[in-house]
Amino acid sequence: MNILLLEPNELPASGEIQLADRRAEHLRKVLRVKPGDQVRVGVVDGLQGKAEVLALEERTVTLRCRCDEPAPPAGGDTLLLAFARPKVLLRCIEHATALGFGRIVLFRSRRVERSHLSSHAVTPSVIEERLRRGLEQSRRTIRPGVLQVPRFRELIETELPRSVPAENRFVADADADEEAALARPRGAPLSLVIGPEGGLIPHELEQFALNGFRLVRAGRQPLRVETALSYLTGQLRAARERTSAEGTG
Repeated sequence: MNILLLEPNELPASGEIQLADRRAEHLRKVLRVKPGDQVRVGVVDGLQGKAEVLALEERTVTLRCRCDEPAPPAGGDTLLLAFARPKVLLRCIEHATALGFGRIVLFRSRRVERSHLSSHAVTPSVIEERLRRGLEQSRRTIRPGVLQVPRFRELIETELPRSVPAENRFVADADADEEAALARPRGAPLSLVIGPEGGLIPHELEQFALNGFRLVRAGRQPLRVETALSYLTGQLRAARERTSAEGTG
């Protein structure tokens, strides 16, 4: 936990708050804070700042918080993520939040079991918990928007033209000819498609290609879904920065 997140209604005008949940346990047992210590703090979807530890009890921690610093802005990149096994899906949502994606679109690929769409893992409360963990890891406070699109056809015919930028569209494919590190995205936001374990089926790859998505691979060997997500995001963003630097050089 690199930032302590508070709900907007938790912070009184005095700035003093007493915690008795997993946040207090983390402060006591992991960070091992003591009175007088300061920790990073932020309000969900709001400002950030510092909190001073005032007192420690057996189960509680009392803090004086001051949130008066702007939060890092919401990211402009979009992740289109196929539903996967619940544990994999939740890890990916957490990673995507920590990586600063501004929007996460969950969709069903043919290789995904229909039961995954009704799994406990995709309930709003569980997804919300993973969003917060991603924010805590990356010292962010602005949550990405999350949209679930249960039908692939709806994704292609409705969601892509309505809300996904037309430029810098990429789809992960372990057999693609193009290496992500050699792509040349422009300064516009990225849109990245990550399929399920086993990858997208040929028809799905073809539909993305017909809609302006370039197939890129993460190295020569297949990777786990969450590893591919992190690798491709880093490579494409680095390539975008290089392209932008060349354009201004």
